[in-house]
Amino acid sequence: RFTAMYVCICNAVTDRDIADAAVRGAKSVRDLRRELGVAGGCGSCACLAREILEEARGQGPGAGFAGALPAGAFLQPED
Repeated sequence: RFTAMYVCICNAVTDRDIADAAVRGAKSVRDLRRELGVAGGCGSCACLAREILEEARGQGPGAGFAGALPAGAFLQPED
């Protein structure tokens, strides 16, 4: 079983939410802000949200592997 990691505490947005938004077509932090409220509060989540979005879209550092993973693939195993 997996658990999601909170990325935007202000709006309770998880890495799973961001990966799902990427599947639905989000391409930028601006898209994430419009759809999920990411980086609309304090803004401290913007860099991590961008990294997760890029990986989910197959453009980030792990693109060769993460780009092939389904939405929600950025989940951490639950202890």
